[in-house]
Amino acid sequence: MSSGGLNERTKLVLEFIKENPGLNFNELSRRLGLAKGDLQYHIHKLEKLGLITSKRSGLKRHYFPAGIFNEKEKDILALLSSENVRGIIMYMIANPGVTQKELCKELGLSPPTVNYYIGKLEELGLVRSVKDGKFVKYYFAGDVELFIKMIRNYHPSLLERWADRIVDIFMDFEGGD
Repeated sequence: MSSGGLNERTKLVLEFIKENPGLNFNELSRRLGLAKGDLQYHIHKLEKLGLITSKRSGLKRHYFPAGIFNEKEKDILALLSSENVRGIIMYMIANPGVTQKELCKELGLSPPTVNYYIGKLEELGLVRSVKDGKFVKYYFAGDVELFIKMIRNYHPSLLERWADRIVDIFMDFEGGD
């Protein structure tokens, strides 16, 4: 279906969802500066026309352009819409074998929050946990290059914050140092 017959605001919502797949309703409302009722109207119209799809994750519904992402990619993008999850993954990539305590300290998150997100990431096969004595160590088990590409495309400011550490990681991959 073409987006030709849409009003300007509805087109704006569609373009924003294409550029920021996986955001939840409240985040879309905040970032677009649209009242919730106004946004609801545009989202309903776009879903009815088959231009966007949505997927529930926990208590939130996340929105995607239609026909682009498979279910696993939608799950990953929905998770990546959380700054906490992006931070956890970036920290894991930079520090393989990190413990829950280190994640809490580094990212300023509570243990239940870290456990919740680690559980979600494990369900998607993105995190592997290894018991080491009385500690559990966490490793990013996903495709680092794909993850970095998704971050570059949809959350570039995060990449800038982690740039130095990421360069070190890729140098390690290539046998640099």
